[in-house]
Amino acid sequence: MNEATREGRIPTLHVVADSLPQAHFRAMKAVWEHGLEIRTEYDRKDLQGKYIDPPSRDARVLIEIKNPFAQPRFAPISFCEVGTYIAEIMGIKDHMVVPMEQLKEAVTGELAAKEWPYTYHQRLFQHPDLDGSTIDQIAIAMERLIQTPYTRRAVATTSVPNLDPYLKEDIPCLREVQLRCPEDEHGNLVLNMNTMWRSRDLYKAWPDNVIGLTYLQSVIAKRIEELSGRPVRVGSYADYAASLHIYGQDFGAVGGDTERGLRSFFDTFDEETYIARSLTSEMARDMLILPQLHGLISECGSADWHFPPEAVALGKQIIEDMESGRFMP
Repeated sequence: MNEATREGRIPTLHVVADSLPQAHFRAMKAVWEHGLEIRTEYDRKDLQGKYIDPPSRDARVLIEIKNPFAQPRFAPISFCEVGTYIAEIMGIKDHMVVPMEQLKEAVTGELAAKEWPYTYHQRLFQHPDLDGSTIDQIAIAMERLIQTPYTRRAVATTSVPNLDPYLKEDIPCLREVQLRCPEDEHGNLVLNMNTMWRSRDLYKAWPDNVIGLTYLQSVIAKRIEELSGRPVRVGSYADYAASLHIYGQDFGAVGGDTERGLRSFFDTFDEETYIARSLTSEMARDMLILPQLHGLISECGSADWHFPPEAVALGKQIIEDMESGRFMP
């Protein structure tokens, strides 16, 4: 039992890294060694109601990545189709979000598997009000930055306070995005992104979350450059999670299991090895992301997705941007 657990205190940790894989490794090590041992609402139980999983490790954590596009960029651990996730962050599945009137009627009930209460893109670019109107918060934030690059007010929220607390389904983990655009020594704008999270799965979700959001960061930087006529490059990325955790059900992979012969995450990797086994953007694009995106678009008429024409066009545009090199994943 560590100090935080003995005191019943949620520790506050700070991680600074040069690249995304380095940040993930350092955050894993920090939370594993110093995180509070605490139960979650997802811990499994047996038929007698006794816990199967040990308590999670949990901490408040601020992570800064100095250069989110430093290579290699893609951590060797990923639990989603990251190409599909990038497309989702860019809005390809916004049509799956249940309309507000229907959602208000279903807040205490179950939504169907392909009915979503939100996507991050929808909440940022088409933030819903209870009257059915929407606001493009990112467009407003970009306009603020173009007019006043040093503003601290270029902020977008995913929260809908009149709705989210009543949802039976999980409320958004990502809560806020802030864009800041200082100048470098040459007078060029540098787009930094800050994100705030209420809760985050460090082992399984963190790398893919950051890949998707920093891809969006690069798209926003290019758009500000086009609108302002000034050079803009991607700067640092930082996120703060009020609960960054490693679930007990993942302890066999993270901490090892001698009875089952499982090596721990830290027996398999040290920091240097973890970075060495990571993929560059070009490798990930060709091996993973483009095949996944082509597969997603090929399913546009399937019963699962029913992509409208604008979603298909968006998917094809993302593919074209990556194939041409306009944007790297």
